[in-house]
Amino acid sequence: MEFSDAELIRQCLHGDNGAFDVLMRRYQRQVYNFCYGMLGNADDASDASQDAFVKSYYALDSFRQDAQFLTWMYRIASNVCIDLHRKRKRHQSASLDDEEQSFRELPSSDLTPDEMLQSCEGSRLVVDAVSRLSESHRAAVAMFYFGGLSIREIATATKRPEGTVKSDLHYAREMLRRKLEGVVVEV
Repeated sequence: MEFSDAELIRQCLHGDNGAFDVLMRRYQRQVYNFCYGMLGNADDASDASQDAFVKSYYALDSFRQDAQFLTWMYRIASNVCIDLHRKRKRHQSASLDDEEQSFRELPSSDLTPDEMLQSCEGSRLVVDAVSRLSESHRAAVAMFYFGGLSIREIATATKRPEGTVKSDLHYAREMLRRKLEGVVVEV
């Protein structure tokens, strides 16, 4: 029998740590993808998603039962990513490991090696362009495209009006379009 998020949270609050493990397994991929969209680096995304789950575990008693757990997790993950991004900006140093990270996950094997290289390079350019957006635009893009949240869910997670979220997405798409125009080639 599969328990609802609310039931798992109740169990965890009553001392059943296994219930939180179920929640974590249920949402780890979405939270990781969201963090990757915010940070643009697989190692940072892994660290941030783990940190977000640790923070959520210790803050679980503050979770409002009328909200969705995943939306609440995205808010925590967003804050973790913003903090990490700020730290990274302060201590920015170029590393070949960071450049090569985007090539670890290759696209479909149906592609030729040249097409795979173009696709990886295009993905790296997109992630890099997203990482250069302002925090509010980056969060909106990551939640919408990488996290699969609706405008309403993003508004709830960020505690911002839906119109502001729509505006953030619109301007972010325009900025990305301008930054990537003529650079990313469709395969």
